[in-house]
Amino acid sequence: MEHDSADRSGAAAIPWRVVPPLASTALIMIGAGVLGSLLPLRFSAMSYSPGVIGLFATAEALGFLAGCLYAHKIIAPVGLERAYAAFAGMKAVAILGLHFADSIPAIVPLRFLIGLNAAGLAIIVESWLNALVPNQQRGRVLTIYVLVYGLFFGLGQLFTQNLNVRGPELLFLAGIATILALVPMVAIDVRAPILPHGVKLEILKALRTSPVSVLACLLNGLILTAFTTVGPLFGERIGFDQRHIVTLMACVSLGGLFLQWPIGYFSDKVDRRYALIGLGSGVLAVAAALVMVDRQTPFLLLAVLFAVFGGLAESLYAVGVAHANDRAVMADYVALSSTLLFVWALGAAIGPTTGTYAIQLTTPRAFFVYVIALTLAFTLFTIWRLYRRRVDYADEAREDFLAYPQTSPEIYAWLPYHREPARDETAPDAPASDAPVPDAHEAKKFPL
Repeated sequence: MEHDSADRSGAAAIPWRVVPPLASTALIMIGAGVLGSLLPLRFSAMSYSPGVIGLFATAEALGFLAGCLYAHKIIAPVGLERAYAAFAGMKAVAILGLHFADSIPAIVPLRFLIGLNAAGLAIIVESWLNALVPNQQRGRVLTIYVLVYGLFFGLGQLFTQNLNVRGPELLFLAGIATILALVPMVAIDVRAPILPHGVKLEILKALRTSPVSVLACLLNGLILTAFTTVGPLFGERIGFDQRHIVTLMACVSLGGLFLQWPIGYFSDKVDRRYALIGLGSGVLAVAAALVMVDRQTPFLLLAVLFAVFGGLAESLYAVGVAHANDRAVMADYVALSSTLLFVWALGAAIGPTTGTYAIQLTTPRAFFVYVIALTLAFTLFTIWRLYRRRVDYADEAREDFLAYPQTSPEIYAWLPYHREPARDETAPDAPASDAPVPDAHEAKKFPL
C-alpha cells in the first residue's frame, strides 16, 4: 500500500515538474515567431532579392541540421545546464547581431548560428522532459509539448503586427524572449538526465522500409518550410500590408498545429497511404486555388486557404513518420524517425532558396506552381506504390498517431514507443533492460 501511495504522489507531481521546460519552450517559440514572419519582410525592406532572402533561410536550416548532428558534442563535456545557457546566449547574440548586419557575409553566419543554437536548445529541453516523464505519461506530455511549441510560435507571429520591420524592436523582442528562457530552466527539480547521443542515420534502410514516408517528410520540408519564407514575400508582392501578412502567416502556423489531430485520427482508421494520398490531393487543390488569388480575394477566404495549406502540408511529416513506424520493428523506431527528421531538414535547406527564386524569376504565384509540381509527383508515386503492393497488410501492427514538431532527434527517444519490457519475476537475477522488446507480430518488416 505504501508503494502504491508513493507511485500516486509521484504521478501527481509530474505535471508540475514539466512546467519549467515547457515554459522555456514557450519563450523560445515566442522569439522564433517574432522572427518568423518579419525577417523576410525586413530583408525585403533592405532591398535584398527574394532569392537572397531564401539563401538566408537556407543558412538557418543548415545550422539547424548541423545542430541536430553535432550539438551533443558540445553538450557532453559541460552538461545540460551549462550547454543550455551557452546555446540560449549565443542564439540571443546572433539575433541581436542582425541589427548590425547589413551585408550577405554578415547575415549568413548569424542565421546559421540561430539555427544551430535552436537545435541545441530543443535537444536539451527534450532530454529534460524525457527524464521528467514516465513511460505511461509520455504521449500526454508530448501532446502538451506540441501544443506549446506551435501555439506560442503562432502567438509570437501575432505580436509583430505593428512592429517596424526596419527598426530594432523585433530583434530586441526575440532576443529578450530567448534570454528569458534561461529563467525557467534553473527551476527544474530533477537529476541531470542521460546526455543525448549522436544521431544514427540510416537513409537507405528508411527507403527500404518506406520510400513513401521518406518522400512525405522531404516534401514537407521542401514546401512548408519554404512557405515560411516565401509567404510574407508573396503577401507583400500582391499588395497586402504588414498586419494582414502577419495574420496570414499565423494562420499557416496555427492551421498546421490544430489540423494535425483530426487528420492523424483519420489516418489511424485507414491505410496511411490513403491518408497521404488524401493529403497530397488536398495540397494540390489548395495550391491550385492560391495560384489564382490576388489583392481582390476576400481576406477571410485567403486566411482559410493559408490555414488549410499549413494543416495539410504539416501533416505530411507526422503521418509519414507514423506510416514508417507501422512498417518497422520497434527497435528501429528511434533511428528511423531520426533519419526522417534529417530528410525533412534537407528539404528545409533546399526549399526556401528554390521557392524564393521561383517568385523572383517569374511571378509571386510561381511558388504554388512549384508546390503543385512536387506534390503531384509525390501523390502519383504514392498511388503507384499502393497499387503495386503484393502483400496483404490487413494484420499489420500499427502505432497510434502522434503529432510531433520538427525539433530534434532527441524527441523520439521519449516517445511512448519506448516501453519498458515486463520483467520475469521467476528470474530475479536477470538484469533489467531499457531496450524495447518487439512483439512477435512486430518482428516482421513490411516494406512498402
